[in-house]
Amino acid sequence: MIAYNYYMLNYFWLFALGIIFSVTLTPLVKIVAYRFNVLDNPDHRKIHDNPIPLLGGIVIFLSVMLTLLFAGLVPREVLVIFLVSLIFVAFGLLDDAGIKIRARYKIWSHLAFSFLFVYLSGVYLDFFRIDLINWVLTACFITFMTNSFNMLDGMDGLVTGITCIAAGFFFLFGITTNQVAVSMISIVICGACLGFLRYNFNPATIFLGEAGSTLLGFLMAFLAIKLYVPALWTIALNLKIANLSLVGFIIPLVLLGIPIFDTYFVFVNRFFHHVEFSTPGKDHSHHRIHLMGLSHKNTVLILYMVQIVLGLIAYGMVNSTIHQFFAMLGLLVILTIFATVFLTQVKVYDTI
Repeated sequence: MIAYNYYMLNYFWLFALGIIFSVTLTPLVKIVAYRFNVLDNPDHRKIHDNPIPLLGGIVIFLSVMLTLLFAGLVPREVLVIFLVSLIFVAFGLLDDAGIKIRARYKIWSHLAFSFLFVYLSGVYLDFFRIDLINWVLTACFITFMTNSFNMLDGMDGLVTGITCIAAGFFFLFGITTNQVAVSMISIVICGACLGFLRYNFNPATIFLGEAGSTLLGFLMAFLAIKLYVPALWTIALNLKIANLSLVGFIIPLVLLGIPIFDTYFVFVNRFFHHVEFSTPGKDHSHHRIHLMGLSHKNTVLILYMVQIVLGLIAYGMVNSTIHQFFAMLGLLVILTIFATVFLTQVKVYDTI
């Protein structure tokens, strides 16, 4: 009990330090953004009416990394996370500063950064016996998540809040299975996002920018790959699956369900409406909810609640029998189909 309380106190201080850094750094970064004109100017695709600073990615990066540094958590894995995070942030800052890069080049670049992470860290999905296949799958998953989070970043506080809640659940899974790295990194991300949300929630005075959204996508992809779910061994064995990772990976996919659903939803709808996949527009799930008559703030709050529900479902799946597991999995499939049909009724493509 004493050891448990000691670790919980350490996690509390990591969480608090993440908040303190982000709350303190954000006003300073806003000054820099205005000084160098790194702003998101309003246009017909934007919801905001005034120029907003775009350097939130720097706040999140510094808050997470400085907290880990102060905690003395600097093993090779964290150093690699620091390096690749810095690369994602620097690359995203090009777009934030107005240096536009074509979508296909962004994706290829993100894929290269992801391969670099796998090579340097040795962290990858362990689905198959051939490592090369696992490395490719891991790099593709990281690339998918970085772009999914970037695409989701269309409303004040949406990505920041979703990440904060999801990281909180990753912390819950990490601490209950004694995975120190997952627990520490997730609680720091949670704290940094919560502190930044003070300025990023509607009406936002600073945005994540591409640097911030892709950074959070990368960090959450890392947690998803790193998370180990031993409680699902029984279900895996009942299914005659000798590799726990194939079953356990369902849990982080559920936790990251909102950005995954949004990306699938947008791509499918654009395919059937013959709209270029890389076209910016207000056809995302959150835009459609907003167009139903909900306020900006209420739309985001509803998606926060959905994220909490997904976290609770994931937690229930971990502590379930095989029949309960598939019942909850079936429920998620039904909800996905319902959300797809329901949101598709909102007409948006005549406004793109």
